[in-house]
Amino acid sequence: MAVAAAIRIGYTKLSEVNEYFYKLNDADLKALLVQVTGDQQDSSVVNLTFGTLKNLKHLADFDAKPTEEKQIAIATPQFAHHEAAQSSAELESSSLGLNLSYTINLNLPATSDQAVFNAIFRSLKEFLITDAKR
Repeated sequence: MAVAAAIRIGYTKLSEVNEYFYKLNDADLKALLVQVTGDQQDSSVVNLTFGTLKNLKHLADFDAKPTEEKQIAIATPQFAHHEAAQSSAELESSSLGLNLSYTINLNLPATSDQAVFNAIFRSLKEFLITDAKR
């Protein structure tokens, strides 16, 4: 019974379309897989899923009457919210602020005139390096 229950859980999408998908012949089962996955009939997803399901069906007894009804719980991941996490408003008000880094590659002209270099670096300082709070 455990294998049959696991197949029903693992292939939930198939059972939503056809409750008795495990009773289908090979051609119908493959067609159902094509329908559910949206892939082509000769895709590896369809072929591998078909092969796996076909082998699992031989191990499962879908007609067995359960002697004791057991619920199988599917674990869902729980995400913990850390209290230490700051909201964006808290980050903006903190003294750290938003710090970005960037790399600038300059192709400087082949000149010996110091005024050209001074103008380039003064412009960089004025527009890129100054504090954004002006």
